[in-house]
Amino acid sequence: MFTGYNLSSLSQFRRCWWGVPLWLALLLMPLSSALSVKLLLPDGPVYLLFLPVTLTVALLMVFDWAALPGITLALLWHYLMIFSPGPALITCILFVSAISICWLGYRIWAGRRWGATPGTQGLGIMRLFWIGFLLPTLLVFLLQTMVTMKVIPVALSIFNRNPLTLRTLINYQAILISCVAILPLYYMAIRCFRHTRYFSRQVNLLRQQIAESVSAVEIRGWLILLTSLLILLMLMNRELHNQAIRDFALLLLLPVMLWASARFGYLISALAWSLVLILLYQFRTQPELSLHLALNTTNLLIWSLILYFIGVNGVRQRRLIKKSREAALVDPVVDLPNLRALKAMLAQQASSTLCFLRIPDLDRLSRTWGLDLRVEYKRRLAAYLQPLLQPKEVIYHLPGFALALRLDKATYETRIEQISSRIERYSLRWQGLPLQPDIGISFCHIVPPVSNLPGLLGQLSEMAEISLRSHQPENLQQDNITAQRLVKEKLALLDEVQQALDNERFVMMAQRIEGLRGDDYHELLLRLVNTQGEQLAPEHFLPIVQEFGLTWEMDRWVLNHALSFIDSSRTRLPAMRFAINIHAASLYRPHFVSELEQLLKQHQVEPWQLILEISEAAGNRHFSAGYRTINSLRRLGCRIAIDNFGAGYASYLQLKTLQADMLKIDGSFIQNMLHSPLDYQIIESICRVARLKRMQIVAECVESDAVAAALRGLGIDYLQGFAISEPQPLTTLIES
Repeated sequence: MFTGYNLSSLSQFRRCWWGVPLWLALLLMPLSSALSVKLLLPDGPVYLLFLPVTLTVALLMVFDWAALPGITLALLWHYLMIFSPGPALITCILFVSAISICWLGYRIWAGRRWGATPGTQGLGIMRLFWIGFLLPTLLVFLLQTMVTMKVIPVALSIFNRNPLTLRTLINYQAILISCVAILPLYYMAIRCFRHTRYFSRQVNLLRQQIAESVSAVEIRGWLILLTSLLILLMLMNRELHNQAIRDFALLLLLPVMLWASARFGYLISALAWSLVLILLYQFRTQPELSLHLALNTTNLLIWSLILYFIGVNGVRQRRLIKKSREAALVDPVVDLPNLRALKAMLAQQASSTLCFLRIPDLDRLSRTWGLDLRVEYKRRLAAYLQPLLQPKEVIYHLPGFALALRLDKATYETRIEQISSRIERYSLRWQGLPLQPDIGISFCHIVPPVSNLPGLLGQLSEMAEISLRSHQPENLQQDNITAQRLVKEKLALLDEVQQALDNERFVMMAQRIEGLRGDDYHELLLRLVNTQGEQLAPEHFLPIVQEFGLTWEMDRWVLNHALSFIDSSRTRLPAMRFAINIHAASLYRPHFVSELEQLLKQHQVEPWQLILEISEAAGNRHFSAGYRTINSLRRLGCRIAIDNFGAGYASYLQLKTLQADMLKIDGSFIQNMLHSPLDYQIIESICRVARLKRMQIVAECVESDAVAAALRGLGIDYLQGFAISEPQPLTTLIES
């Protein structure tokens, strides 16, 4: 109980006007008066520094209006030691009135930030106006007016009756310098006395303001140089009477202080400059000409302002650069650290476990509900996993549909299992629907340096794809023979495809398709010749082509070589027609039709000689875009065939809306039609619908004469299969 009472009393003593604010004012006013430098010129005394005004402003900035009673008593006591009671009271009233007016204006403008540390961004200009300019101006005006009106005796004042003198200018500049240059020192000293923890905070702030490239050697060098100059100047002030030499030495201070402002920030330069001015003026004893002294004080005032703005702007610039660097490490949309931040963190840690989360279903979901779903899913999943993370473990946003987690290597097996278990329970409710897409998890251990992080993430993505099928986290570095073999085979096959495109190692085969009316044509089938000289069928390498986005390169290669063959063999095969498979992705190229038209003109081939076979899945991703391309191709003169009809869930829906010329029934129905009444009925129904659409019908996989006869009985227009013709190299068409 007494302890609480004592703490409450101590808090009131620190805060109330009768406590610390009063006693600090009474104790520090005599000290400030003693440190104020007064010089006697031939025409009268002048102040070079007037620190009582600095003390009053610093007390107000720390204690606000609670400091005013103590300031009033301290000033009254100070002037009673100089003047008689009447002039002392008048001078005190004027002093307090000027301070109160300026502090009130500043408080109204600054609001709650009135007590911020000098140099704080956003307060600098207005604080300089109210305290650094208006207060000295108003104070000098009031005091000079009282002297001119003979209210205050001239003999006891530092002002002349004539206000337009150099003495008035020097005194005015002395108060300006005191309010601008010495205030930070007083303010921080009083704040540290009031709150002991403030000192440590200011030390941390001081360190933050120093440029990153500054070393301890540079700071020590600056301190040695500044100390040497101060000693030299103090010796000159006492021993030398040559003002030119002394002023030249004084000029050397400017680059040294500019160095501090630009490199070390505002706090160091402000405190150092305050101490430099106090020390220099304490040792200035020689009387000088009024004009020369006025010029010197003007230079020092200008230097103070220059150092202030350079220091504040330098700190502000470094903060902006730091913020921009930090912003470059965070994705602005998902609001998670990005790949650059991951690379930097991996380089800093001695070892890490990198966990990769692959969410491929986000592509489909974001096409349905928009990009906002993808962003929100990643945000909420990261927040959902956050409780499992330890300090310095972070979740990173990766482009596309993936996230990465950097974990400490210790106890990684348990941590990965916890993450996997928690992910299995996660679902996102979006527009009232619970969404729970599958997430593949892979991980590996990393020891810096990491030379190829994107390549490593690619391998982790492949392992995460395998995790989607195995339903367990996959370790990239474990002896997972099957998973690693699949990844290596896929990468090797990708390399084979790329080399085949570059080195012309694709072979085109032609399979004749028999027209019941004698209008035969050939379908071009692609084979890849690998480095061992073996031919690979399309089903082996086309999935790789589609996965890695090489579909258009493949289609362009086939179209270019097919049209070139037609051009070169037009004398022997004048009416040759080719059916060419086109990937669905090629239909969504904005300039696909114009590029095909350019190839036709280049090889002088008529559009009717091309039958473009398009998978029924071509329109699934975006019906309107695929349909527009197909309609443009038909207007160009090419014929369109729907390939593998019946294999997809949307077959009849597309048949209803898609305009095409031919329809190829999927071979899975043809092969069993003689043994499966259901397959026979499906083929028969497809034929009826196709005739209603006025489409010609092609039957695939005709492998026996009996099947061919049955298909002719159903009115099929074209037959394709080993019973009709086997695929043969394209060049044999000329030889036959």
